[in-house]
Amino acid sequence: MARTFLAEGVNLVMGSRSLERGEVAKRQLLLEFPAAQIRLSRLDLSDFDSIRSFAEEAGPNWDYLVNNAGAKIESPYKQTPEGFEWHLGVNHLGHFALTRSLWPKANADATVATVSSIVARRGKLNLNPPKEISAGHAYANSKLMNFAFATMLAEKIKHSKRKSVAAHPGFARANAYGNSFVRFGEYILAQSAQAGARPISAACHSENGSYLAPKYFELWGKPKVARRPELNPAELEDFWKRSEELTGGVFDPTRS
Repeated sequence: MARTFLAEGVNLVMGSRSLERGEVAKRQLLLEFPAAQIRLSRLDLSDFDSIRSFAEEAGPNWDYLVNNAGAKIESPYKQTPEGFEWHLGVNHLGHFALTRSLWPKANADATVATVSSIVARRGKLNLNPPKEISAGHAYANSKLMNFAFATMLAEKIKHSKRKSVAAHPGFARANAYGNSFVRFGEYILAQSAQAGARPISAACHSENGSYLAPKYFELWGKPKVARRPELNPAELEDFWKRSEELTGGVFDPTRS
């Protein structure tokens, strides 16, 4: 996504848990895009203090926010510093808190793109998971929450110029996860990370409420409209309120 934005001439702020690894990525991007403007800031989506610091340092007038952190099937069970199950805390609550914190600095026509997953259709909006939950189920739940957040945000801002969209990359190559069989399967069958970024990029330029995925079985190929997980409106309202409570603040996106 960084390459995609830079190719469009967008000035970039990259958030990274590790400034050392972030600097390596930044130098590589500047070799490809010598005229690019890239700022690197530390951001750990598992830590609300880090989110607040990042938002305070962020400049005003942003156009795009891509909620792209993805704790993926990490086991054994662990928690964030605030005591939340890891996938829930990083993938959903971290993004919820980040978007809320950055919202006052958004341009009038800004776009928030939240990255979900094909496994979201297997998830549940369970904001109080048991410690016995499997990493796979926890991940699926968090990805449904990503979609639910994007959907609710889109509904709440539908009368404004701002947009909330969602997308998922299909079967795209990422950092190694799972057992050796899973890693081998990804190496052989997964499309590149650059291909996986296409639906996200296309969603950024789509209408409010869009949800995009790869064309073929939602696993590979060019972007297309994705199959939407079924969500109950009443459950969504409760989900939003509980997310506010867990992240420690009201998020009314109708206010700048």
